[in-house]
Order: sequence, then C-alpha cells, then structure tokens
Amino acid sequence: MLSAELFDTALLYILLLAAVALGWTLGYRYAQQGKKVNYPDWIPSVDYLLAESNDAALEKLIKIDQMDDESIDLLLKLGKSLRDKGELDRAMHLHQKLFARADLERSALYAIQFELACDYSAAGLLDRAERILRELLAAKGRNSDRAATLLIELLEEEGEWSNILELYKDKKLPATARLNRRVSHAVCELAERALKKSDFLEVQQLCKQALKIDSACARAYVVQGDLAFGQNEYREAVRCYLKAAEIDESSVVSVVERMTEAFSISGDKEGLKTHLHDQWARTGYVPALMASMGVVVTQGTPEEAVSKILDELRLRPSNQGFLALAELVVTQRQQLDKSQLLQLYDILRGIVAVEPKFVCSNCGFKAKEPHWRCPSCKDWASIRPFVPSPAQKKPDI
Repeated sequence: MLSAELFDTALLYILLLAAVALGWTLGYRYAQQGKKVNYPDWIPSVDYLLAESNDAALEKLIKIDQMDDESIDLLLKLGKSLRDKGELDRAMHLHQKLFARADLERSALYAIQFELACDYSAAGLLDRAERILRELLAAKGRNSDRAATLLIELLEEEGEWSNILELYKDKKLPATARLNRRVSHAVCELAERALKKSDFLEVQQLCKQALKIDSACARAYVVQGDLAFGQNEYREAVRCYLKAAEIDESSVVSVVERMTEAFSISGDKEGLKTHLHDQWARTGYVPALMASMGVVVTQGTPEEAVSKILDELRLRPSNQGFLALAELVVTQRQQLDKSQLLQLYDILRGIVAVEPKFVCSNCGFKAKEPHWRCPSCKDWASIRPFVPSPAQKKPDI
C-alpha cells in the first residue's frame, strides 16, 4: 500500500516537472519570435495610401527597422500603383529608398531594381532603365525573363536592332521561344535595311540567321521573296512567299500584290488563282479574293468573277467585300440580274446584322440592344444609337 502511494507521488512530481519544462520552452520560443520579427505598429493597405496620398505614412512604412516579405510585397504593389497612376516621382522615390536599404535579401533587391527600371522607362529615362536591366540580365536572377523582355522593348522603341542581336549572340538573353521570336524580327529589320541599301549578300545572311533563331519566322521568307522579286527571280519569289504563307497564313496581307505579279509574270495564273482563293478561304482577307477574281477577269470572264464574289460574300458578308464588288461591277460595266440582286440584298442584310445598333458614349461598348446601364463600364444612361462617322472628303489637289 505504501509503495503504491510513493509511486503515485513520484508520477505526479514527474508530470509537474514536464509541464514546467514545456511552459518554459514555449515561452522562450515566443520571446525569440518577438525579437526576430519587429512588425510595425500598423501596416496600411495600398488603397489607403493611394486614396490619402499619405506621404508620411509611406515614409513610416519605408523606415521599418526590419522588413518582412509581406511588407516588401506591399511596397512593390504600392510603387506599381503609383506608376500606373502617373505619379512617377513618388514611385521612383519609393523604389530608390527601398533599394538603398542594406538589410534586404538579394532577391528582394532584384525585384526592386526591376520596378525602378520600369519607373525610369515610364519617365523616358531610357538610358537609366537600360543600365539597370542589363545588370539584372547579368545577375541571372528570378527577374531575368521580365528584364530581358522590357530591355528588348526599350531597344525596339529606339530602333537598336543590332544591340538586340548582340545580346542574343552574347547569350545574355534567356532561351525562350517568345524572346527568340522578337530577336528574329529584329534581325529581319536589319535585313530590310540591308535590302534598301542593295546589300544582297547581307540580306541573305541575315534572313538565314533569323530562321536559325526562330524557324517559324515567316517574315524572313517574305524578305527573301522581296529580294528575289527585286532581282527579277519571280519563281524564287513565289516559292518564298508560299513558304511564308505556309508558316503564317496571315503573311499574305503583306505580300499579296507582289505575289500576284510574280505569279503572273511566271505564267502560272491558274496556280495564282488557286492559291489566292485558298488564302481567302483560310483568312477572309478580301484583297486576296479580289486578286483571285482579277485573274478570272483577265481570262475574259468578268461575269464569272461577279457571280463568284456574290457567292463568297453571301457566306462572308463585309463592307470591304461589298465595296470591292461594287468597284468590279462599275469597272467591268456589268449588270446584275434579278437573282444576283436578291443575293446582294442578302449580303447587305448580313452586313447590317453584324453591325452594332447602340454604343456607350463613356467606354465605347457596342451593343445590339438598348441598355439603361452599360454592361461594360456600368455607367447609367450612357448607351446611344450607333451612328457611323461621316466619310471625310478628299482634299482638293
């Protein structure tokens, strides 16, 4: 009986010691956490700082003794909001103050540098922005992709196509398909400059380089086609133009006139007609349809051309197509029979059906039904009847 009482007392004593030890451990950890993270008295929201234009609150937040990830993220969002509002001086001041801190991690400093480069770019201080972006590219941090994109945009605005190519050659750009596409277009810009200077060997080398950087660069084939066209090598020009259209069907927009002439001089009018009609079917580009019908007219059958255009426009009604049809009818002195007039009526109904009947005077939202409240900008009583702008008269020569 005595041994049982002693056992219970010893067990109780052990449990008491364990509880004291556990309490001391939790208290110590809490005290250490309190020393490690020194949160500010208050952390305002971005909306509050923007609404109040509270520079004092901003300075207070910048001068926090120890800044955690949430505080940095808040300040970066605030700086971007200030920049978007056009308050570039405040945005730059914020980012410069943050970058001057010596207690931030390298990843945070890279993020601040990128935002500062965006500030400089928006303010037109392109040299400063470019210098920072080149530093970020050299550091190869998390922001290198964004820094590369912004740097290329700046160089594109300045027409520094050679500098873009040098960045690629020096392997300073991240290897992404999106950036490669931009570099290949920069190389094509250089090729077009060389073409204007009649430096034909340089054009060929640059086009090959553009395709090596991005094999899906249809523009490189267009430039090669223009080179061949200028040297009266019309079959080669056709081959290049068709290759460009194979890669990017929308490239027909920039080459339809030269391609039509190259096909015609080569004597392959049937091939031209087939290809242009195929381009019209895939892209809906009206000039491709009209060029195709132009071949039909040259073959001595304008009536067939008018009939085919009516059939095509009935399936794809458009104002541009209707105007092209009217021009063909006038220039070829064609008369429409009753059936064709009914087709023309259906085309006009199709055009009217897709046109907006109402438009918001506040945001430009187009609608087919009237609304008291705009579905887009939520403004009231802003929906007005859609009235096309009157055609501007050509100045007298």
